This record gives sequence, structure tokens and C-alpha cells, in this order.
Amino acid sequence: MRGTLLAVLLIATFAALPPARPAAALTPVSVDSTQFAVFENEVPVATERCMYNHMGDSLVVVATTQRTFVDEQGTRHPLRKSMMLVVDAHDMGLIRYLSTQDFNGHQIVRGLIPSDTSMAYFIELDGGGNADQVVQPPGRLFVMDSQMFSLFDVLSRSLANKTFTTRRVQLLALQTDSLAAPLATVTALGADTLVIGRSKQVVKHYAFEDASARFEMWSDRQGQLVRLVHAESGLRVERVAAPAPRKPPAAKQPSSGAPH
Repeated sequence: MRGTLLAVLLIATFAALPPARPAAALTPVSVDSTQFAVFENEVPVATERCMYNHMGDSLVVVATTQRTFVDEQGTRHPLRKSMMLVVDAHDMGLIRYLSTQDFNGHQIVRGLIPSDTSMAYFIELDGGGNADQVVQPPGRLFVMDSQMFSLFDVLSRSLANKTFTTRRVQLLALQTDSLAAPLATVTALGADTLVIGRSKQVVKHYAFEDASARFEMWSDRQGQLVRLVHAESGLRVERVAAPAPRKPPAAKQPSSGAPH
């Protein structure tokens, strides 16, 4: 196996998760929604929609994506994928995660439920599977799950208002049939300027890497992911600029003449 970050980049998976508390007990308040466009070698291949909602002291992140893979014979293989991630609203620490994938006529469900010193990891294929209790790595945990680029957005937001040169990040990488826990390094590369929509925006530039792969990330002042690049594979993910709000129609001026 070549490594965790690159393996997760190239493997497909799908997600959905129950809230941390009964839905009837809390009224979700939408924080923001966003959309990412995914390109491979400058060809658009997918669109991912993501929404953040507060549920008490938890933050629930829901994302969905659809794309179609084409094999060497030209046969099309549609993929539908979505996820729901629950994190602590204060430090973005993982509370639970569930992923589900529909691809090639099969459904794969994966889940993570951390506790104090251990965590439950389960995987199901078409309704059958197993669960394992594994040792939980120390510190805050960040999930990496292929095709779900909103997970990079979660990581990016955790870096907002942080001053550092390099810092270590504990990942939980969901791979084809296993769970890996690599340590990655985030390096702050300083300020940069990108064209977002029709305007230029000053952003923060980061390198995010482990021994197997290197990504470059650009984030705005709130920590929202603006661009993600994996140069080796030709992958580029761009935040889609929100459309400008429509101006209300101008009020009609009353006629100066007498009515006929």
C-alpha cells in the first residue's frame, strides 16, 4: 500500500449519520452552506454540496456528491456519496462519523464512534459486516474519506485564527477494508491572492502532507476552504462563489399626469 493520504484520495466511499442527540430535542440552526467544484486535469468531474448546522454544542456537517467514472471500455459507473460528520462546535474535535457509498450496485457503510481511550469502527457491505474496538489516538481527530472534500474544509476551519509554522494533525483515514491513523503535517506558507468569482481575495496558503502525498490548501479569513490541489493526480477543488444577491426591483414612480 502506497500510503494513507494518497490511498484515501483514490478510493471511493459514501456517508450518512444520526445526530449526536435526539433530533426532536434540538432545533438546528443553519450556519452556512457551500458548494465545491471538483476538477481532474482541468476537466470538471463532480460537484459537492455541504451544509454546517449547529445542534446545541455540536456542529453537524452534511455533504453530498455525485460523479460518474468511465472505465477503459467506456462503460459509465455512477457514484453517489454523502456524509454526515458531528464535531465539537468549539474545537472541531470528532464526535462521530458515518459514511455510506453506492457504487457498482453495492452499498458500503462505514462508521466511527470515539470514546475516551478507544473507538468503535464498523464497516458493512450490502447490509452485512463487522465492528472493531480499536485504540484511539490522542488529540483531536480528523476524518479523511475519499471523494468527500468537505472534510478538508473541516480541517481548514480548525486552523482559523491559529498562528504556527508547522503543526501535526491526527487523521483517521477510511480505506478500502481498513482504518489507518496517520500523522500529517500542516505547514503555513503565508498569504496569497486568488481570484474568487470576479474579485481578488487575500487567503492563507498551507501545505498538508504525510509520507505518501502532498496537498496544497488555500483558506479565507474564516478558515473556509477556497482551493485544494493535489498536483500529482491533477486534482483541483474550488469553492464555488455564492451568487450575488439580486437587487429588488426599483419601485415604479407614480405618474404625474391625471388618470384617463
